[in-house]
Parts: sequence; structure tokens; C-alpha cells
Amino acid sequence: MKIRYNREIISGAIFVVLSAVLWFLIPIQVQTLEKTPINAQTFPRIAIGGMFLCSVGLLLEGIFVREKQELYVTKESFRSNAFKKEMRSVVFALLLIAYCFLIGHLGYIVSTILLVLAVMMFYKARKWYYYAIPLGMVGIVYYVFKVLLHISLP
Repeated sequence: MKIRYNREIISGAIFVVLSAVLWFLIPIQVQTLEKTPINAQTFPRIAIGGMFLCSVGLLLEGIFVREKQELYVTKESFRSNAFKKEMRSVVFALLLIAYCFLIGHLGYIVSTILLVLAVMMFYKARKWYYYAIPLGMVGIVYYVFKVLLHISLP
């Protein structure tokens, strides 16, 4: 089977839609009573506006500059190194999605420690300090936010 596609058009269109949805969700998610031009919604609007502009640029690049690529899907393509590399990215994204669900139930420390350990094992880290450094950072972040800044973490 042969598929013709253009990465820039696909990713640009997805992120244009995503940024438009996020833009309209800002007033619902970030509620503020301030009427000044700079308030709690300013930074999210800047970030999402930048994402929208970059996505439009990517979409236009895909439409006017890049040629479509052809992808041949065969049984051998599922055994290729490129497919395995893509699947590693998908598994990593699934780990992050699982972390998003776990953090509400298990809390910051437990879920973040589980994420760090899962990522380190997934990438086959062998040295002990590869585990110690991110685990130490979990403790430092918790201490800074919870104790020093008095900000509650989930």
C-alpha cells in the first residue's frame, strides 16, 4: 500500500486546531477578576498565540514549499528501525499520559518517582547516578514548592 503525505501539513493543521481550542479555553481555565491589560491570562495567551503562529507557518510551508512524500506500507516496514524508533516515541508519550492520570490519584511525589523510574528503565539507564539525579530533583522541587514557596502540589 502506498500513502502520499506531507508532515508539515498534517502537524501544522493539528496544532492550528489545538491552539485555537486552547485559546478559547483560556478564560474557562484561567479565571481572573482583574481588568488590567496584563493579568493571569496574559502568559498563556502569549504562549498559545506563539504556538498558533508557528503552526500556521508550518502549515503554509507544507502547502507551498514541501513536496509530498510517499510511504510504502509493507510487512517489512513494521520491522524496520524507523518504525521501532517511532514506537519508542509513542510509548514515551503513553508514559506521560499515564503520569497525568496518576498524579491526581497518587500525588506528586509517588507519581513523579514512578515516571522517573519508568523512563530510566525504558531507556535502559545502567548507572546508579542516572537514577539518583532525577530522583533528587523530585525531592528538591517538592521542597522548594511545598516548603519554601508554600504552593500545594497534587
